[in-house]
Amino acid sequence: MFECFMDRLYRIAWLSALLIGGSCFGGARVGMAQPSPSHAAVMPRETSTGQNVHLHYNMYVRGYHFVNVDADYVLQPWGYGIQTHLYSVGLASWFFTVNLLSTAQGHFNEVDTRPLSYDNRGFSRGEELHTHIEFDHTGPHVTVLQPPETGREAMPEVEFRQSVDMLSYLVGLVHHMDVRQNCTTGQSVFDGIRLSYMDMHGPFKTTLPTDHHPFYTGDAMRCDFTGKQIGGFSIGSPFKDAKATPHPGSVWFVRDPKAGLIPVRLQFSHPKIGMLLVVLQTPPYLSAVPAQAAPK
Repeated sequence: MFECFMDRLYRIAWLSALLIGGSCFGGARVGMAQPSPSHAAVMPRETSTGQNVHLHYNMYVRGYHFVNVDADYVLQPWGYGIQTHLYSVGLASWFFTVNLLSTAQGHFNEVDTRPLSYDNRGFSRGEELHTHIEFDHTGPHVTVLQPPETGREAMPEVEFRQSVDMLSYLVGLVHHMDVRQNCTTGQSVFDGIRLSYMDMHGPFKTTLPTDHHPFYTGDAMRCDFTGKQIGGFSIGSPFKDAKATPHPGSVWFVRDPKAGLIPVRLQFSHPKIGMLLVVLQTPPYLSAVPAQAAPK
């Protein structure tokens, strides 16, 4: 019974990392590479120049708080940098440890997201992990994968070449919502091992749920999505059909007067784990960073 409970917690931690994108130490400044002039785009005025936005979330499974997530990001007219820190808390931390750190950076081209790099490292499932991915026009290239993975099915070529990391996907979703005022998009997402497809629709005007002590209440915009694995299946796995089945979820946005459009709630259903819920707990913390401009 205890081993089954532990395995379930570790599976939850992995799914949390996939949805949030891994992690990084909250509060540190996000580094951003300089893009070429062709990647300029119109950005939301609230976060267009030199503003770091820090957000703090609690994560729940079946109503129990077991993980915290700290996220920091900077949006510029030409691109973005984001980092997160995902770590176990409370009773769950007595039985297992997850401490995952990741960063991503990239360009915007109109509403398209063009990642440059993604790095995820830390401790989960009883071992040290490290994944590093570089992106170019030919797609993602895994340069570090520890521990190494073998026995995986081949990726679908087109979807793999067009994929982004999850952090870049989340930033791109905020950008798309701000520029186009909609979130009806489809995107393949690669975590270094598995390839998933996210199909998003909306937004829909709604009222924020009031459970789990959210910082924001009242009006919000909700985007609904389904996510399913489409590549990187373990060869011979009896769970392939279950993983390839679309699983529903939703993300809620509000527009803060200073921080701009921010995601305040994420909800995702898993057939074995149950409902995974991420809720913003505190107001956004804003801090200035040195303004960066695209080269002429």
